[in-house]
Amino acid sequence: MKIYQMMHFPLKGAGTGIYVDALASSLIKRGHHVRVLCCDHYTPNKQYDVEAILFNNGENDKYDLDYDFPVFASHPMSKGKKFGELNQDQKEAYIQAFRRKIGQEISGFKPDIIHVHHGWVIASVLAELNIPYVITLHGTEYYAFKKYKEYQEPTLRGIRGAQIIMALTEQERKQAIGAYGIDPQKIIIVKSGTDTDIFRPLEINKKSLLKSYAPALSRTDVPVVLFGGRLTAQKGLDTLLKAAEIYSQEKERPITLIAGDGDLREQSEQLAKQLQLDDIYFLGNQDHQQMVKLYNIADVVVAPSRFEPFGLVALEALACGTPVIASKAEGFRHTINEKVGCLIELDDYKALSEKVTTFIRDGFKEKIKYKSAAYVKRNFSWARTVSHIESVYKRALPH
Repeated sequence: MKIYQMMHFPLKGAGTGIYVDALASSLIKRGHHVRVLCCDHYTPNKQYDVEAILFNNGENDKYDLDYDFPVFASHPMSKGKKFGELNQDQKEAYIQAFRRKIGQEISGFKPDIIHVHHGWVIASVLAELNIPYVITLHGTEYYAFKKYKEYQEPTLRGIRGAQIIMALTEQERKQAIGAYGIDPQKIIIVKSGTDTDIFRPLEINKKSLLKSYAPALSRTDVPVVLFGGRLTAQKGLDTLLKAAEIYSQEKERPITLIAGDGDLREQSEQLAKQLQLDDIYFLGNQDHQQMVKLYNIADVVVAPSRFEPFGLVALEALACGTPVIASKAEGFRHTINEKVGCLIELDDYKALSEKVTTFIRDGFKEKIKYKSAAYVKRNFSWARTVSHIESVYKRALPH
């Protein structure tokens, strides 16, 4: 099958990009022909064919559009505006750039089906064409749809023209039916997963890894609390920092590693200084290989999001055998239970601190390490996700 994947963002830096990259790679291994259209500053080098609409970030000298790629709320790789802040010329140029690329690819690649990630403006271009397409909703577009009224008409046109729409959770499915007026028979749940061949328990030299990130670190045989994700208000990093002010006073005195970047990085670093947190380390964006190592040396992973459609970081951590303390945001309710972690109320930094201390003091990770990895493999296999998506493609094709 010839499959054309497309998205509004790069293939790294945020959950959707990671999802599309993993999906394209998996489909190639299963014998499909895959091309991907994305946004970036440079064309990515992948094992599958990639076409990128290039945006100007002030560092590249070759680009299609003279501004950085727009975002729903933020993206660690963009210095650009939110979609609602683009002027009319920029909005038109954005749509036309996708229209040109899509037209070229359809005439050259001749895909059997197109898979759009996010129910947003790309799909409105496809609604004009006579080719089957499906959409995966990744959650964040819902809030942009509510906020940026001028995008509602093309968004609805694109979503309603899809053969099938995939949601990650039942809550997201219900939300989409209400917001977009979709026929309930047209939207199905395709649960996400993680690649347990990549994310798995490993023996990592903790001392060496910590020294590579913080050469001046005097304590390497210490408990590690890990946060992974974009540094945005949505992810609740401030809740973790307030919790760290409390748990850093405990006898165990863990260090806290922050893996990720975003528009609140400087603000978060300032808050850490105000709270006089000496054992906080901001690592910036990390690739898969590094995240696997970090998950494995961590005693606990913390995910205090205020909103989370699915929560891939939690699954990756659990697959590596590391317990997760997460907020009661919708996405985590489907993955976290008391056997592998716990859920706390949103913004409850006192409860978060207490749970971090308890998990470390009780050696909770060693108790659940292999049970946690087995739980993810059994319930959230990426191979199962890809198989489900393949069946969706077959359903969407003309018979």
